[in-house]
Amino acid sequence: MSASTAVVHLARHANGTAPFDAFLASYRSRAAECEHDLVLLLKGFADDRSRAPYLERCADLAPVRIEVPDTGLDLAAYFAAAAQLEHERLCFVNSFSEILAPGWLRLLGAALDDPRAGAAGATGSWASHRSLALSLLRLPNGYHGSLGDRSRMAPALRSTSTAPKLSRPRWAVRAATDLSSDIVTFPGFPAPHLRTNAFLIGRRLLLSLNAGSLAGKRSSYRLEAGHRSLTAQLRRRGLDAVVVSRDGSARSPNAWPDGDVFWQGSQEQLLVGDNQTRTYQRGGADVREALARYAWGPRARPG
Repeated sequence: MSASTAVVHLARHANGTAPFDAFLASYRSRAAECEHDLVLLLKGFADDRSRAPYLERCADLAPVRIEVPDTGLDLAAYFAAAAQLEHERLCFVNSFSEILAPGWLRLLGAALDDPRAGAAGATGSWASHRSLALSLLRLPNGYHGSLGDRSRMAPALRSTSTAPKLSRPRWAVRAATDLSSDIVTFPGFPAPHLRTNAFLIGRRLLLSLNAGSLAGKRSSYRLEAGHRSLTAQLRRRGLDAVVVSRDGSARSPNAWPDGDVFWQGSQEQLLVGDNQTRTYQRGGADVREALARYAWGPRARPG
């Protein structure tokens, strides 16, 4: 270890090399402006032959290498990596992340220097699994009608998922099946949570948080956005979870909608993008409106 901060990039074999190439291109072209070690978190690679194309592409960067099995979602791999590293701070960036602005790591680090900050992320959301499910079932929910036209909202939200596309009736059935769990484990709107596509946190602090089993998708969703999310656990300790803009603004959850960062405006202040921000960026007016309303309710400002 030569630096106190590590940038941990998750490369999943099942995703192929295209997302990895996109990340590397953005990493090389937009300087972090903060000393760090690059850590390549290889997920689901069976042998040297499968690893070789990835390692060859970044050989000049001399990354630290960590390998994990292809089980669980991103957070499971992040906790596994944190247990093996010794850096003071870890910046996790997922498989589909692309760096959009120079100085991105310096800005995240400056925000985390504030003793009130527990984590600094590139994106955050107020979206609520629970309130969305209730809305789909036409039951009272925290959005209070601010989601807008259901016929346009549901297809737009399905466009953000890599899961097989479901018809509206089938999606409603799935929401009904998960409803009891959602009521217990997810808060209603607004439900502020840092998204885990790109965030910086102290390693010891992260490992002190209650991660749970992280065995499946829903357990990972709960750790990102549930009652016991990383954000909620930090706030119970008196620590803030801030979203950082390109201009250096570090906003607390109540001010997240004020920045054109995630699913808001033109996202012009976004530091690190991913597949979800690209869905918004490339979407038409209906998609942008639906996603902005899901993330921010009555404070949505679709661009």
